[in-house]
Formats: sequence, C-alpha cells, structure tokens
Amino acid sequence: MRVKKNNKMSNNTTQNKMMIVFKPEGQLKEMGVTYSQKAQLGRPVDPNSKRQKRLATAPGRKTGRPVNPNSKRQQRLAELELKAALNGGKAKRGRPVDSNSKRQVALRAKMEAEIEARVAARLEGKAYKA
Repeated sequence: MRVKKNNKMSNNTTQNKMMIVFKPEGQLKEMGVTYSQKAQLGRPVDPNSKRQKRLATAPGRKTGRPVNPNSKRQQRLAELELKAALNGGKAKRGRPVDSNSKRQVALRAKMEAEIEARVAARLEGKAYKA
C-alpha cells in the first residue's frame, strides 16, 4: 500500500498550528510562573484556571503527600545535613579511612618519594617522567 504524502504533511501543519495557537508565556509571566518548552508534554496549562491562580498566589505551597518529620528517612536526611554543616558543606559517605593502616602508610610513602623525585629532577633541570 502506498501512503499519501499529503496526509503526513497535513498532520504536521495541524500540530504546528496547535503549537502556535497556545502561547501562555505572557499570561504565566504576569502570574510569576516560569514557562519552558518541556512543560508542553501532555495537556496544556490554562493560566486562568482556579487551580493555577491558587498555586501562583501560594508559592510556598507544595502539592502531594505531606512529609513526616519523624520517619526514618527524614531523620537520616537531617543527620546528613548536620554532618554536611559540620564538614564545610560536604557530607562524606561510606567507610571512614584509617590513616594508620598499612595501605595508607604505604600510599603516603609512595607519594612522598614521588614528590622528592620531582623536586630532584627540577633541581637538575631535567623533565620528570613518572
């Protein structure tokens, strides 16, 4: 079977016309709502609806399920925030490093030997190759 090209083109032009007709940027900007092209997925937003007006007037209001501050997850997140605040903004994860372990001592000695070799090569005027 042969598909008509005209049908395909008419579908594209119909879609383009639909996108041109709906331009809520101005109306949403007046209400303080940001508009992006990604928001065009699904049904278009009517900025004059009661829900959109209510959401625009209450910017701190969140929709969805309320957060339970006593849940285990929220307590863990609070601990991580406290840990980050005490550590200069970064919450380190995982097992802490034992600076006196054999491996850490060997890595430190290797690094010091490499630094000494670089300094010696620079004093001699040669390029250091690792």
